[in-house]
Amino acid sequence: MKQRILDRRLAIEFAVIVIGVFVALAAESWWAEREERQYEREIREDMVVEFESNIRILDVDIEENEQARKQLGMLEGLTDDALIALSDNELSEPLVPYLQWAGFDPEMGSVQAFVESGNVGAISDRELRQLLARWSGLLVKNRRLNLQAVDFQHRELLPVIARASADRAWSSSERRELSTLLNHMLALHGFVLNNQRELRAAATDILAFLRDEH
Repeated sequence: MKQRILDRRLAIEFAVIVIGVFVALAAESWWAEREERQYEREIREDMVVEFESNIRILDVDIEENEQARKQLGMLEGLTDDALIALSDNELSEPLVPYLQWAGFDPEMGSVQAFVESGNVGAISDRELRQLLARWSGLLVKNRRLNLQAVDFQHRELLPVIARASADRAWSSSERRELSTLLNHMLALHGFVLNNQRELRAAATDILAFLRDEH
């Protein structure tokens, strides 16, 4: 009889311990999930602010780059005779002191660090994860295009401009070389500008999604 009572007591104690462990694990899981959801809410609030800022930056950059294309396209479509007929000043003045265009630099903050850290999976909403993944991919493309355009401008185009502008006299061969290089730069710049427009569309989609949820 005493053994049965002892066995029953041990069984009850074991059951209490097991139930306690399950309750503790459930509480820990609930608390962790609660903290994750709180973290996600804070990230979403930061996203609204940062993507509003990114859209403003992109609007300024896109406008500047649309103006820059007039400078880069100054020789586009000219016949060889028309190119040779231009005065030296007509070639030099639009190009000096430098060619200016804007390479988008996103607002740096908690959201940008979050996106670039590869932790997008922490966002529970699948559609928002996809939107952020698209933004992240476009940013990678943005950096690559900017580097290509800057590298070409500094290594290929600017030396020709500097050499001919030193005495403000453009030979026929220099004019043809400039025309070829400017057309190439115009194409690279077009990729940069199109990427910025895609980034703005992506930022607008993310912002609209976040605002709809509120």
